[in-house]
Amino acid sequence: MGLCGCMCRVCLCLLALPLLLICSVCIPEVELAYIRFVETYTIGVPPLRLLLLILGQVPRIWEHGPLGVGPVWNPRLIYAVDGYKTGGLLPFPNPENFTRGYMLARVSYEKVRAVHHNPHLKRDGKRFIGVETAKVPKGYFSEGVLPTLLQMNTDDPLRYAHRDLLSAAMPSIAQHFEPPEFKPLPDISPIDLVQDISWHLKIPFPKVVSTMVQNIFAYTFFRHAFGVELSNDELPLLREWLGVPGKLFLGIVSEAGGKHCQGLAKVFEDKVAASEWGRQFMEEAESRGLNGIERLRKTVFEFSFAGFGGDGPGGALATMKMLRFIQKSPEKYVPLFKKDPEAFVLEVIRTQGGGGAGVNPWVVEKTQSYKLGTGNVLTEYAGHYGATIALHANHDPSVFGGPSADQQYAMTFIPGRENADRMLTFVGELREIRKCPNVTGCDAAPRFCLGTFMLQRIMKQIGFYYIQGLEDQLGRREHEEM
Repeated sequence: MGLCGCMCRVCLCLLALPLLLICSVCIPEVELAYIRFVETYTIGVPPLRLLLLILGQVPRIWEHGPLGVGPVWNPRLIYAVDGYKTGGLLPFPNPENFTRGYMLARVSYEKVRAVHHNPHLKRDGKRFIGVETAKVPKGYFSEGVLPTLLQMNTDDPLRYAHRDLLSAAMPSIAQHFEPPEFKPLPDISPIDLVQDISWHLKIPFPKVVSTMVQNIFAYTFFRHAFGVELSNDELPLLREWLGVPGKLFLGIVSEAGGKHCQGLAKVFEDKVAASEWGRQFMEEAESRGLNGIERLRKTVFEFSFAGFGGDGPGGALATMKMLRFIQKSPEKYVPLFKKDPEAFVLEVIRTQGGGGAGVNPWVVEKTQSYKLGTGNVLTEYAGHYGATIALHANHDPSVFGGPSADQQYAMTFIPGRENADRMLTFVGELREIRKCPNVTGCDAAPRFCLGTFMLQRIMKQIGFYYIQGLEDQLGRREHEEM
């Protein structure tokens, strides 16, 4: 009995330690000190550093959802080690082997911009979001999909040819385009959406993006991008399809899984191909000597995974973050949204993120050693991978800190702030992207995100719909009180 009691006390202590740690880092000063300690003393043991970073980020789940434990959502990681002034680098898990070594992520504005605006940026065409495509069973990537735009070098002529086709045949991604009027899903009322987000603020898991937000974004996204409307039967199939990269990343693959994935992809390929837009797109591709159906297949894949994103980084996540942000303080944020919806959307994206981390991974061109803010020195080798984290660059006080380059000012939500159009979330300064005549890119912004302008239009439409729900809810309460 004495031994059992002793073992129970030991178990309780072991359980209490992580809980104590998680509670402690909720205090800002403790959080910064903890980050400095982890970055300084555990750098030599990558698995331990990653585990301790995740434990320290657990409180951020209520700020950013389940992805909040990752090292790309909390700019305090850089702030804590004075990283914006001492090199602008953060050791990042190595996609080839998480337990050994690092790739260096650029996090300062200057360094992220240099990568994003590099007209000769090199990518690994064999790797898709950390996955070696050659090791994946047939079917997970349909014929003609690879390599995607995400994998190709910026100056690759095949990449230019595909973007030029999109520029000519896809007006919805242009800077100036009159989008279709917002059309809600029949089974999602504005109040339903408000209640969904309210619940997610209390319990922000297991989903990063709630099913309701995924559905409403996907429905709107496909109407904007391809001019088609997804049915209630197709929406869950789309969510299932977009869950596949997670399985690939974890190595959960099989021949049967590949066949099933191919079937899911075909649902949306056929849907778009049968539309007026799809037929015109394929005709334009064929007139350029390109395989029409393969180019359409590639486009549907790229826009679904990188644009919509499902329950992960993408447009749906950016929208989810905006709605959660408004719901935290409607009396404060609804007037700000109505005053200038475009400025509000941009500031949400700048401060909260939503899309991918940045350009990850890209191929390092020369070997070089760097001294980090902690004093540690790491060497980056030519041919290995590098990364960028746009959200951290968007908090760099040298650009967003006002006249005094203040870190707290850079982290403050201020729609319409100066330099708002210098954010790097869209893989290029927004003010530079606007200089390009079309989405093929130009010297000012050679590799910017195809969905830069379409995403903003969709977020504004869904934002207004959400605010209608808040106002309907308020009106209902006032009526009940009367």
